[in-house]
Amino acid sequence: MRALPFALGLVAGALALGLARLAALPEPKVVHHHANWAVFVDGARLDLTAERYMEDVASCKADPSAVYPEDRIHMHARNHDVVHVHAAGATWGHLMANLGFGIGDDYLFTDSARLVAGGGKTLKFVLNGKPVPSIRNRVVESEDRLLVSYGAETPEEVVRTQLPRVASDAGEFNRKPDPAGCSGGAHETFGDRLRRAFWF
Repeated sequence: MRALPFALGLVAGALALGLARLAALPEPKVVHHHANWAVFVDGARLDLTAERYMEDVASCKADPSAVYPEDRIHMHARNHDVVHVHAAGATWGHLMANLGFGIGDDYLFTDSARLVAGGGKTLKFVLNGKPVPSIRNRVVESEDRLLVSYGAETPEEVVRTQLPRVASDAGEFNRKPDPAGCSGGAHETFGDRLRRAFWF
């Protein structure tokens, strides 16, 4: 008979502790948004659809803290229009580095060319419809639209002729599940929160 009150006390205590944890449990910090972009050289868009520019969508990590730079910002599924961002603070420079490129205010190094301002050619950046002087250290915001253009065109010419060729569908991707996320990019459900609170 003594065992029953003791067992009920243990259950009540565990329940009270779990409910207290549930009330205090912070929302998981999930970063997952998208941006559009394109790179033009002498008026022609660089084709970045090759598999070497894409991040693998099949891997899930047992330890979510073991994140590689390419996990933070990348492209998927041979779609070079859409940038997937999974870390706060990921910049356009991080994306370029993950592609094996280098970028500064007056140079663009790709895996096949070293393009430096000079001889009438310049490097231009148009972010969300407006020319900007630099993008390397700019954080990639949700639904940003970036044009990187190297050539003899003026900023006004690239806005008029090249910017219309930059996709603007990042918002659609924001509403879709993440193809590279172990959980599919879905928001945590109440059941998931209960499991975290009660450790099961």
